[in-house]
Amino acid sequence: MNAISRRLSALLVSCLALGATGCQSDGGSPAKSAGPSSSPASSASPSPSPSSDPVPTGLGTVHQDRADSKDLDRTEGPITVKRGERFSIAMRQNISARADWSVAKPGPSAAVLRKVGESSYQTAREKELIGGGHTKYFTFEALKAGQTRIVLANSFGTDKSAGGYSPDLPRTVTYRVTVR
Repeated sequence: MNAISRRLSALLVSCLALGATGCQSDGGSPAKSAGPSSSPASSASPSPSPSSDPVPTGLGTVHQDRADSKDLDRTEGPITVKRGERFSIAMRQNISARADWSVAKPGPSAAVLRKVGESSYQTAREKELIGGGHTKYFTFEALKAGQTRIVLANSFGTDKSAGGYSPDLPRTVTYRVTVR
Protein backbone atom coordinates (compact mmCIF):
# COMPACT_ATOMS: atom_id res chain seq x y z
CA MET A 1 0.00 0.00 0.00
CA ASN A 2 1.52 3.32 -0.98
CA ALA A 3 1.65 6.43 1.24
CA ILE A 4 -1.40 8.06 -0.39
CA SER A 5 -3.54 4.97 0.15
CA ARG A 6 -2.48 4.77 3.80
CA ARG A 7 -3.35 8.44 4.35
CA LEU A 8 -6.74 8.05 2.66
CA SER A 9 -7.48 4.97 4.78
CA ALA A 10 -6.53 6.84 7.96
CA LEU A 11 -8.69 9.80 6.95
CA LEU A 12 -11.65 7.53 6.23
CA VAL A 13 -11.32 5.81 9.62
CA SER A 14 -11.17 9.22 11.36
CA CYS A 15 -14.26 10.45 9.52
CA LEU A 16 -16.17 7.29 10.38
CA ALA A 17 -15.18 7.62 14.05
CA LEU A 18 -16.33 11.26 14.16
CA GLY A 19 -19.57 10.42 12.38
CA ALA A 20 -20.32 7.54 14.74
CA THR A 21 -19.82 9.82 17.75
CA GLY A 22 -22.78 11.97 16.71
CA CYS A 23 -24.97 8.91 16.10
CA GLN A 24 -24.76 7.31 19.54
CA SER A 25 -28.10 6.92 21.24
CA ASP A 26 -29.28 5.55 24.52
CA GLY A 27 -32.42 4.20 22.87
CA GLY A 28 -34.60 6.51 24.96
CA SER A 29 -37.01 9.19 23.93
CA PRO A 30 -36.06 11.78 21.32
CA ALA A 31 -35.55 14.30 24.11
CA LYS A 32 -32.57 12.29 25.35
CA SER A 33 -29.16 13.29 24.15
CA ALA A 34 -27.32 11.68 21.31
CA GLY A 35 -24.25 13.50 22.63
CA PRO A 36 -21.73 12.81 25.34
CA SER A 37 -22.48 10.59 28.31
CA SER A 38 -24.28 12.33 31.13
CA SER A 39 -22.24 10.43 33.70
CA PRO A 40 -19.74 12.71 35.43
CA ALA A 41 -17.51 9.68 36.03
CA SER A 42 -17.18 9.02 32.31
CA SER A 43 -13.69 9.72 31.08
CA ALA A 44 -14.17 8.59 27.48
CA SER A 45 -13.80 11.34 24.91
CA PRO A 46 -15.89 11.08 21.75
CA SER A 47 -13.13 12.65 19.70
CA PRO A 48 -10.06 10.69 18.68
CA SER A 49 -7.93 13.85 18.68
CA PRO A 50 -5.86 14.42 21.84
CA SER A 51 -5.99 18.18 21.21
CA SER A 52 -9.80 18.38 21.37
CA ASP A 53 -11.63 20.13 24.18
CA PRO A 54 -12.78 17.83 26.95
CA VAL A 55 -16.45 16.95 26.98
CA PRO A 56 -18.19 18.97 29.71
CA THR A 57 -18.85 16.98 32.89
CA GLY A 58 -21.56 17.31 35.52
CA LEU A 59 -24.29 17.81 32.91
CA GLY A 60 -26.78 15.34 34.40
CA THR A 61 -29.38 14.12 31.94
CA VAL A 62 -28.87 15.88 28.60
CA HIS A 63 -31.91 16.88 26.53
CA GLN A 64 -30.88 17.49 22.91
CA ASP A 65 -32.77 20.21 21.06
CA ARG A 66 -34.36 19.45 17.68
CA ALA A 67 -31.95 21.58 15.67
CA ASP A 68 -33.80 20.77 12.44
CA SER A 69 -36.93 22.69 13.44
CA LYS A 70 -37.70 25.81 11.44
CA ASP A 71 -40.41 27.00 13.85
CA LEU A 72 -39.88 30.62 14.88
CA ASP A 73 -41.17 30.04 18.40
CA ARG A 74 -41.82 26.57 19.77
CA THR A 75 -42.42 24.73 23.01
CA GLU A 76 -40.73 21.46 23.95
CA GLY A 77 -41.08 19.09 26.84
CA PRO A 78 -42.14 18.43 29.37
CA ILE A 79 -38.83 17.67 31.00
CA THR A 80 -39.52 15.85 34.26
CA VAL A 81 -36.80 15.65 36.92
CA LYS A 82 -36.54 14.76 40.59
CA ARG A 83 -35.63 17.25 43.28
CA GLY A 84 -31.83 17.55 43.54
CA GLU A 85 -31.28 16.24 40.02
CA ARG A 86 -29.18 18.02 37.40
CA PHE A 87 -30.09 18.24 33.75
CA SER A 88 -28.86 20.10 30.70
CA ILE A 89 -30.36 21.35 27.48
CA ALA A 90 -28.00 21.01 24.51
CA MET A 91 -28.40 23.55 21.71
CA ARG A 92 -26.45 23.62 18.45
CA GLN A 93 -24.77 26.99 18.25
CA ASN A 94 -23.04 28.52 15.26
CA ILE A 95 -22.54 32.25 15.04
CA SER A 96 -21.73 32.07 11.32
CA ALA A 97 -25.09 30.34 10.77
CA ARG A 98 -26.80 32.95 12.96
CA ALA A 99 -27.58 30.71 15.92
CA ASP A 100 -26.57 32.25 19.27
CA TRP A 101 -28.62 30.88 22.19
CA SER A 102 -28.98 32.25 25.72
CA VAL A 103 -31.43 31.94 28.61
CA ALA A 104 -34.06 34.66 28.18
CA LYS A 105 -35.01 37.00 31.02
CA PRO A 106 -36.65 36.63 33.52
CA GLY A 107 -35.46 32.99 33.49
CA PRO A 108 -36.99 29.96 35.21
CA SER A 109 -38.50 30.22 38.68
CA ALA A 110 -35.64 30.51 41.19
CA ALA A 111 -37.72 28.58 43.71
CA VAL A 112 -37.91 25.55 41.39
CA LEU A 113 -34.63 25.59 39.38
CA ARG A 114 -31.14 26.96 39.79
CA LYS A 115 -28.96 27.60 36.75
CA VAL A 116 -25.68 25.81 37.41
CA GLY A 117 -23.85 27.11 34.36
CA GLU A 118 -23.14 26.98 30.66
CA SER A 119 -20.50 24.97 28.85
CA SER A 120 -19.73 24.03 25.28
CA TYR A 121 -18.19 21.21 23.32
CA GLN A 122 -16.67 21.32 19.88
CA THR A 123 -15.49 18.20 18.08
CA ALA A 124 -12.05 18.10 16.53
CA ARG A 125 -13.69 18.30 13.09
CA GLU A 126 -15.74 21.36 14.07
CA LYS A 127 -12.50 23.02 15.24
CA GLU A 128 -10.95 22.47 11.82
CA LEU A 129 -13.83 24.10 9.94
CA ILE A 130 -13.93 27.83 9.38
CA GLY A 131 -17.20 28.96 10.92
CA GLY A 132 -17.73 25.54 12.52
CA GLY A 133 -20.33 25.39 15.27
CA HIS A 134 -20.44 23.72 18.64
CA THR A 135 -22.92 22.39 21.17
CA LYS A 136 -23.81 24.70 24.03
CA TYR A 137 -25.10 23.14 27.27
CA PHE A 138 -27.36 25.03 29.67
CA THR A 139 -27.22 23.16 33.00
CA PHE A 140 -29.80 23.42 35.79
CA GLU A 141 -30.42 21.83 39.18
CA ALA A 142 -33.92 21.01 40.42
CA LEU A 143 -34.47 22.60 43.84
CA LYS A 144 -38.10 22.14 44.80
CA ALA A 145 -41.20 20.40 43.45
CA GLY A 146 -43.11 22.57 41.02
CA GLN A 147 -43.38 23.67 37.42
CA THR A 148 -41.50 26.33 35.49
CA ARG A 149 -40.34 27.22 32.00
CA ILE A 150 -36.91 27.77 30.51
CA VAL A 151 -36.97 30.07 27.51
CA LEU A 152 -33.91 30.02 25.27
CA ALA A 153 -33.63 32.93 22.85
CA ASN A 154 -31.63 33.15 19.63
CA SER A 155 -30.19 36.68 19.57
CA PHE A 156 -30.18 36.67 15.78
CA GLY A 157 -33.92 36.00 15.70
CA THR A 158 -34.93 38.22 18.62
CA ASP A 159 -32.53 41.15 18.90
CA LYS A 160 -32.77 43.64 16.05
CA SER A 161 -29.58 45.34 17.29
CA ALA A 162 -27.57 42.07 17.07
CA GLY A 163 -26.34 42.90 13.58
CA GLY A 164 -27.57 39.71 11.94
CA TYR A 165 -31.25 39.90 12.79
CA SER A 166 -33.56 38.02 10.47
CA PRO A 167 -37.31 37.54 10.96
CA ASP A 168 -36.97 34.08 9.36
CA LEU A 169 -34.64 32.65 12.03
CA PRO A 170 -35.84 30.58 15.01
CA ARG A 171 -36.44 33.02 17.87
CA THR A 172 -37.27 31.09 21.03
CA VAL A 173 -37.50 27.55 22.32
CA THR A 174 -39.47 27.13 25.54
CA TYR A 175 -38.90 24.04 27.68
CA ARG A 176 -41.62 23.11 30.16
CA VAL A 177 -40.02 21.63 33.30
CA THR A 178 -41.71 19.69 36.08
CA VAL A 179 -39.80 18.91 39.29
CA ARG A 180 -41.21 16.10 41.45
